Amino acid sequence: MSNPLSRKTNGRDGGRIVSVFLLSLGLLSLLGCRSKVTPVCYDLPDTVELRSGDLAFRKGESREGRAVTTLDRGSDYTHVGMVVWHNGAWYVLHAVPGERATEQEEDSVKIEPLGTFYRSDRAVKGGLYRYPMADDDTLRLLRRGLSLYSSRHPLFDSRFDAHDTTAFYCTELVCFLYQQVLGVDLSEGRRHDLPLYPNLIFCSDVFRNPQLSEVHAFQVSR
Repeated sequence: MSNPLSRKTNGRDGGRIVSVFLLSLGLLSLLGCRSKVTPVCYDLPDTVELRSGDLAFRKGESREGRAVTTLDRGSDYTHVGMVVWHNGAWYVLHAVPGERATEQEEDSVKIEPLGTFYRSDRAVKGGLYRYPMADDDTLRLLRRGLSLYSSRHPLFDSRFDAHDTTAFYCTELVCFLYQQVLGVDLSEGRRHDLPLYPNLIFCSDVFRNPQLSEVHAFQVSR
């Protein structure tokens, strides 16, 4: 049986087939464009009261997020940062790979608006949690976090070396700040050992701290 796609397209029938083929390609292209969803920033409800030092967890579906989900079965979250009051709004200080504005940038610690941190292309769910502390402690965490960011602009710790405090990965950063400012070990000594990467701190190691209380949890609209 001959392949209909190999037939010659002569005359009126050939022109009709070509027209239908081109129209189909156009419709597929149009549908493809419509299927691309513009990322939406998350709007925190006005009823939610945050404090600097609160922990912002999220679950992402990026390549990195899926890798974390595979390795870390103890939590539904794949990334964490620390909430800070900055320039009259709530921001998140966090260390993340793969979210560079340009190819020339290096993965590093960054500070961005809370709504951007929970943007729909970066998160499918999120949660904000609080460790009990005095007002003075929240101010100390805020100042130390902003100072670390502005003075050093640390790179992302791609070696995942907790002993190297010149670069950080996400859980390492929040644990470092809490330990340095408050003398608190957020992970309570919990660690994961992987080949080539011993003593990793996963989100579950922080999330399982019994002193954390939920401030707000949500599914992100997509």
